[in-house]
Amino acid sequence: MFGVSVLAKNKKCEIVQAAYELFLENGYDNSSVKMIAERAGVAQGLMYNFFESKEILFDEVLSMAHDMFRVKMMAIAEEHKDSPPEEYIERYADAILENREEAIFLLSSSLTPRLRERAKPILKAYSDGMIGMMEPLFPGLPDELLYDIGSLLLAVSDSFIVDGDRERAVRAGLFVIEIFSKYTADLKKGELR
Repeated sequence: MFGVSVLAKNKKCEIVQAAYELFLENGYDNSSVKMIAERAGVAQGLMYNFFESKEILFDEVLSMAHDMFRVKMMAIAEEHKDSPPEEYIERYADAILENREEAIFLLSSSLTPRLRERAKPILKAYSDGMIGMMEPLFPGLPDELLYDIGSLLLAVSDSFIVDGDRERAVRAGLFVIEIFSKYTADLKKGELR
């Protein structure tokens, strides 16, 4: 009995991995259930034992990609929370480059009109994660400002994900940090409301 459940879990993982690879290679619309089953080395009917539809499989893949990306990015935030902003941004850019596939998958899913609605909960969690990543650099700031900083850095990282220009991404990230550092200093001095 134990062996059957482990085998089933492995097959499910193989299906999710195959779907992830095919969605990255061909996009969602150009990856059929048949292609996913073939890549996973399972019968197409077996896939339906785990996932009722390709959409539900997509949800699982999107969630997996988000979780992997989030864990890696939060580890960078924690490891470098006391680092100067330059080092923090550079490590963040390096982490995105190292995890570019997950980032591309998350970004492309949010840009596909049919998938945008399905991707909303994951993208919300992704944005909330940006608040957590900005807090060490700007302790005590309200969440809405941390969200704004994170959103700007997210826009920088989205561009970086697409073109892979690390140096430009670091410069842009540091520019965002510099603007908000000045803003928060002025805010603390009472010069802004």
